Amino acid sequence: MSTSADTQSRIRACLAAFACGDALGMATEFMTRADIARRFPGGIRDLLRAEDSQNHGDLVPGSVTDDTEQVAYLLERYRSRGAVTVSDTVEGLLAWVRETGAVEKHYIGPSSLKALTAIENGADPATTGGGTTCGGIMRTPAAVCFDPDQTMDRLRENVRIALLPTHNTSEALEAAGCYGAALLTALRGGTVAEVIAAALENGPLTAALAPWQGCAASSAARIREAASWGDLSREELFHRLYDLWGTGLPSADVCGAVFALFLAAKGSAYEAISLGASLGGDTDTIAALAGALTAAQAGESDVPDPIWDRVRTVNAGIIGRLGL
Repeated sequence: MSTSADTQSRIRACLAAFACGDALGMATEFMTRADIARRFPGGIRDLLRAEDSQNHGDLVPGSVTDDTEQVAYLLERYRSRGAVTVSDTVEGLLAWVRETGAVEKHYIGPSSLKALTAIENGADPATTGGGTTCGGIMRTPAAVCFDPDQTMDRLRENVRIALLPTHNTSEALEAAGCYGAALLTALRGGTVAEVIAAALENGPLTAALAPWQGCAASSAARIREAASWGDLSREELFHRLYDLWGTGLPSADVCGAVFALFLAAKGSAYEAISLGASLGGDTDTIAALAGALTAAQAGESDVPDPIWDRVRTVNAGIIGRLGL
C-alpha cells in the first residue's frame, strides 16, 4: 500500500474529528431537538459537564462511545491483517464487548448483542446480521481508512463484510455503502460534488449485496434530496432533518442527516460536529460521521485544540488504537 502523505494526513484528521464528534454528541444523545434548544440555546460548541447530560451523566466529559470504540477495535485488526475479514470483524466486536464493558454501559444495541451472542454460541455469522440500524454505518470508517488505495468494488465488499455479522440488510448496507464511498473519495481529495456522486452511485450497489431487499427509506434518495436544498437557516435545516425525516436509529435517518450536515458545514468539521450534537436524536453518531467526512474532504480538522486534547487524554487507549 503506497498511501500519499496527503491521504495519511486526511485519515488522521478524519479519525480525530470522528472521536471529537462522538464526544461532543455523547452528552446530548437521544435528547429532543426542543430540549437541546431550550437548555443550550447557542448550540453545542464545547464538551458539556456530566451534570448537563440528560442521559450520560455517569460518563467523564470528553468520553467517546461505542461509535469510536468499534471503529478503533476493527481498524486495528484490519490494518494488521491488511484486509477486512469476517473472522477479524467478529473477533474485533467480541473483544470490544469484553474489554470495554459495552453491555454494562448499555453501549451495544439489542440486535448486535443478539447476533454476537448467537455467534459465540456457534451460529454462522452469515445468518445473524439482521440489524437495520445505524450500527452498521457507524463502523464503516474502519473498512475505509485501513486501506485508502482500495478500489471502489473492493470497498463495497469490505463494507459488506464489516456489517455481515450484525447488519447484513439492504437498509444498513445502503447507508454504509453511501458513506463508505463518500469517505474514500474524500480521503483521495475529491470535491464535494464527487463525494456526493460516489455516495449516490455506490450506496444502491452495496444494498444489492444484501440477501434480500427490505422495505425502508432510501439513504441515497435522502442524500440526493439534501443536495438540492441549497443554503438553509439552521432552524429550517433542523426542521427538515429532525421533524420530517427523523434523526433516530434507522440507517437512513443517520445517513441523511450526516450528508445534509456535511453539505451545510461547508468544509468545517467543527461546524458539522456542532450541528450534529445540537440536532437531537442519535447525536453522537451523526456528529461523529458528519465531522469525519467533512474533515476528510477538507483535508483538516478545525476542532479547537482544547477539545481534541481533552478527548485524546480521556480516551488514550482508544485513540491509540486509531493510530493517532
